Amino acid sequence: MNMQEQNFLVKSIRSVFIVDLRAIAMMRIALSVILLTDIIFRISDLKAFYSGQGVLPLKALFAYLWNPYYTSLFNLTEHPYLLSVLFAIYAACVFCLLVGYKTKWSTILTWIFLMSLHNRNPLIIQAGDHLLRMMVFWGIFLPWGYLYSFDSLKNIQVKKSHVYESFAGIAYICQIAFLYYFSALLKSSPEWRTDYTAIYYALSLDQLTRPIGRLMYPYYDLMTYMTASVFYIEFFLPLLLFVPFFNKWIRMVIIVAIALLQFGIFLTMNVGLFSITGVVIMIGLIPTDFLDKVQYRFRETIKKWEGAVVRLRLKYISSKEKTIHPPKPVLYSEILVSLALIYVLGWNMQTVGKKVIPDNMIWIGDLFKLHQQWGMFAPSVYKDDGWFIYLGVQENGNNIDLLRDGAPLSMERPELISDLVKNDRWRKYGENILPIDNAHYRPYLCDYLITEWNSLNPEKRIKHLSIIYMLEVTMPDYQTEPVREEHLCYCEVEL
Repeated sequence: MNMQEQNFLVKSIRSVFIVDLRAIAMMRIALSVILLTDIIFRISDLKAFYSGQGVLPLKALFAYLWNPYYTSLFNLTEHPYLLSVLFAIYAACVFCLLVGYKTKWSTILTWIFLMSLHNRNPLIIQAGDHLLRMMVFWGIFLPWGYLYSFDSLKNIQVKKSHVYESFAGIAYICQIAFLYYFSALLKSSPEWRTDYTAIYYALSLDQLTRPIGRLMYPYYDLMTYMTASVFYIEFFLPLLLFVPFFNKWIRMVIIVAIALLQFGIFLTMNVGLFSITGVVIMIGLIPTDFLDKVQYRFRETIKKWEGAVVRLRLKYISSKEKTIHPPKPVLYSEILVSLALIYVLGWNMQTVGKKVIPDNMIWIGDLFKLHQQWGMFAPSVYKDDGWFIYLGVQENGNNIDLLRDGAPLSMERPELISDLVKNDRWRKYGENILPIDNAHYRPYLCDYLITEWNSLNPEKRIKHLSIIYMLEVTMPDYQTEPVREEHLCYCEVEL
């Protein structure tokens, strides 16, 4: 092999792990928008999920779910008003991340608040939360505030290159690969690998299914093809990320394929943050050549924006501006991110039965919340569907359903079960309290519901409440078992 061939090979291998500074800056902005949206939705259920009057007060958290290596700023208080202050500080950190103000520190603080939020109530956490948290973690080591940020207004760029090579970029790319590859490995049931019935069962879960999913449900053959497509996309596409030849074209194919996959999931099922986060994290993979072409295509518009930036710099920041060279990896940062990447790989391997991390090192994953498990609908899809009934008995003996805004009690199947689910957090919480091993959480829900109802509806107060789950198990060939009535909890109050 001559020198020219060697250089070509080295350049091709290096291209696998290159990220574009513009791409990761855009990813930072998009992830920040998701985080702010998530905060808004969480605040709407602040009392229920984070306060001492809610479904998981601190005494229950410490008794059943706490790990000595966990930390949470949201454990400092159980009072709703003080919790609102913490959420406001968290939102301010995310806003700083959005605009790129003190980007490194705002990323670190956002990650700390995100960890704190996830540790405060693990019963409502789902795959999208883990993915969002891990991307913010890798963002600590990425220079995603170098462009399109308030910090960049102070920069006099001495070089126009947007290419960035570091172990942080490798870790970011590997995290995307881990997400889909290990998700495919965990899908080990015949429903995914031979029968291809997984999407049939997934779309039978009325709590999850959106209208388009219900329209698709009668087309069994289509769902079979889609199941096979999802499995093989998740299995093979992550491996293609590491092909050193034609990498920029392969990346674009992967970005489009994953975006279509996640868009399809979003249209058919409500899986919380996962779909939109799954699309946004692909932004950082956009190749430099593609962004150069886009930048050239819109060069006139970009010149106007650059002119506005120059005027802003001259007016407000000229006295503070300094020459900042394009970011270069720092040794200690590279060492830390490399060790974290090795640990995360080991953790993912353990989820598929390959014990890699010694027991005396598990605490690292707990402390920094690096643990992850991408078993969405794996190893098989849930067959248990159904709906909750919050049966309240009023002073006059009338039976009402709190979940249907106090309507007269009806045990009949609702036309749309998803209409009874406020949001994906409540759906996940309901899913987690159903197993008998988690029965100890149910009284807290019962107490919260009866207290909240009586305080908001003094003219329709109830004296006791029963939480009932109407279990409906999906069978093959569009059949279901007879609905079973399961009484989960009972509580009463003195009026």
